[in-house]
Amino acid sequence: MVIFSKHIIHSALYLALALLCVATYFILLKAEYLAVVQIMVYIGAVVVMILFALMLTRTHVGEVTNISNKQVWIAGAISILLCWALVIIIYMARSGFTWISSDKIPVLSVKDLGSILFSKYVLPFEIISLLILGALIGSVVLAMKEKDDSKDKKEGK
Repeated sequence: MVIFSKHIIHSALYLALALLCVATYFILLKAEYLAVVQIMVYIGAVVVMILFALMLTRTHVGEVTNISNKQVWIAGAISILLCWALVIIIYMARSGFTWISSDKIPVLSVKDLGSILFSKYVLPFEIISLLILGALIGSVVLAMKEKDDSKDKKEGK
């Protein structure tokens, strides 16, 4: 529905629903931390940023929006290949195939994971936060510039 929806806002909401389904898969796999991160980061940040970008750039929303292009066949072929790969992975998982022994995988608690993320990887987090802040400020500046340009054209300047 993300791809075939005619309304771009509906596409963003369908994307949020698809990401929420991924979070439920994480819950079913007993990976609650990943489910919370999925909800907070992807649904809470990425989809909201898409919606803000749509609102700030004054994209035409409605029945006249045509987001289709000539790459539908390529996307369809890639989708079929990905579904085929998923079927193979599910078949291999049900037959008991594993790449490595599960005894070799270290078990980390959320506390251990948090201490690793905020001690060893604190600099990449700060850089990414500055990058996202710059993108948000840039989108506001571009939206304000378009607004000023449209005022100048209406006034005949």
